[in-house]
Amino acid sequence: KVINLPDLLTLAAMKAYALGRRAKWKDYVDLYVIMRDYYDIHKIIKRARRIFGLEFNEKLFRAQLSYFKDIDYTEKVDYLKGFEVGDEIIKKKLADFSLG
Repeated sequence: KVINLPDLLTLAAMKAYALGRRAKWKDYVDLYVIMRDYYDIHKIIKRARRIFGLEFNEKLFRAQLSYFKDIDYTEKVDYLKGFEVGDEIIKKKLADFSLG
């Protein structure tokens, strides 16, 4: 049997959509890494619109990238050794990405 996995851009779009339904820190960290190293916010938004249509709200997504009060931090983020990034750095960059 073959299991199809989403490509990274589709995964990012799914995480962008999920932020509106559940705010998990792990998803914020994943989006930070994806936007820092692979895809800009415009490509993620375009893919999210294609997948989720009118259910995806760009304005809400951008706002969530700079709002951190109701985030669920219970799921531990496991970084590869040497690739750890501080939460405040991630928050600052996500806020910057949201303006892009």
